[in-house]
Amino acid sequence: MKLLLLNAALVLAVSLAACAGPTTTVTTVDTRPALAISGAASGLTLFVDGAPVGDPRSYDGNPTVLRVEAGTHDVELRDGAGAVVFRQRVFVESELKTVLVH
Repeated sequence: MKLLLLNAALVLAVSLAACAGPTTTVTTVDTRPALAISGAASGLTLFVDGAPVGDPRSYDGNPTVLRVEAGTHDVELRDGAGAVVFRQRVFVESELKTVLVH
């Protein structure tokens, strides 16, 4: 009798484990505008609106870009000593804005 109950419990457990419910995957697209930095030298740090963001070459648009809110932003590149070597104010409305460092 115990063996019969054990087998029934095992069959029930296996049956329930095999029945997975439906799954749904939701994918959202980040529609915020983006900045790409082109032509930055190595050893510089990217600052946007006074906040450090990292290596500007990381945001060359191939494939990584920096997502920002729409509006005006101050873009700076600083050297290791903190001196500003490039500064530009950009207006980003939609999609991708590429900042060319010269």
